[in-house]
Amino acid sequence: MKNLKTQYLIPAWLLLFLACQPAGKEGYPIPPEPDYSNPVYWFLDPAGQTSRAVDIFYVYPTLGFSGDSVNGQPAYLADISKREARDAAFSNQRFNHEVYAGDEYNFFAPFYRQRTMNALTDDPENAGQLMQVPVSDIAGAFLHYMTHYNQGRPFMLLGHSQGSAVLLELLKQSMKQEHFEQMVAAYLIGWQITQEELDTYPHRLNPARGSDDTGVIILYNSLTTPDAKSPRIDRSVVGINPLNWKTDSTLATREEHLGIVRFNRETRQYDTIPHFTGAYIQDHYLICTDVDPAGIFNEELKDLFPYGNLHFMDSWLFALNLKANMEERVGAFLSGSSDTIYPGH
Repeated sequence: MKNLKTQYLIPAWLLLFLACQPAGKEGYPIPPEPDYSNPVYWFLDPAGQTSRAVDIFYVYPTLGFSGDSVNGQPAYLADISKREARDAAFSNQRFNHEVYAGDEYNFFAPFYRQRTMNALTDDPENAGQLMQVPVSDIAGAFLHYMTHYNQGRPFMLLGHSQGSAVLLELLKQSMKQEHFEQMVAAYLIGWQITQEELDTYPHRLNPARGSDDTGVIILYNSLTTPDAKSPRIDRSVVGINPLNWKTDSTLATREEHLGIVRFNRETRQYDTIPHFTGAYIQDHYLICTDVDPAGIFNEELKDLFPYGNLHFMDSWLFALNLKANMEERVGAFLSGSSDTIYPGH
């Protein structure tokens, strides 16, 4: 059993796991709307991200920056017009750029007015009502990207946690038909898709069924025991095993695990550890067979993440398998050999 207590710190951005609810709440201070024609609102200047054949559009999870009070009220949305709010996202964006995009894909990662820690700790019942703001930002950023920078290239969506939740809303609500036809896949890690959502959006939400189908959603939530689901992410009817790309209970062994990726604070480099864990799907959730949950369990967050919940690891536990799968799906998409699913078809 792998114990990570001495190797990893639990990042603060993982605190926010709220149900996605529409509309805003009157009286909450709303930060200035970002202008996505200004490169300051992107991790990398998008004008310089057009030389490769395929793009990644990435949305980061909830971060630790809570913001200052506004007129005596707590900041429930990140004010990305301020440098410190953008800086809070930098290390996460850099990790995903270096691990998944590297020199292979163009990388488009907008900053957005995400819900902050204050939204959870001060007013958790109403915080979900603010979801309209980050959803609107990412819809605007994506449209700007498609209009000005995509130039007809295939793309992948990539997110984790709140980032995945916002991208799910993009797929449900605002992505255009022609954009679906350019989408290789959407990697929505650490979130859920309910039966109600599948029933409501049957032509927009297409879960992956294998390793090389395209136009699909790749989603999983990692646990060590089935009873360790987060109460905020406990209704998913979608889940695929990133080791063997099966949706049934077929066990994938540790030998199929290509490697986790972790940042080494001493060397300032990324370390990889292969054959870290096996896994199988049970009731749409990914059960990991060789991870010691004590290494990442946080007593303060036990109501959100019970002992055995591996959400803290979701975005990097299967990093090398995800990267290899991106290459496989891109190859299938470009060759036209994949089972591509388009909305409305």
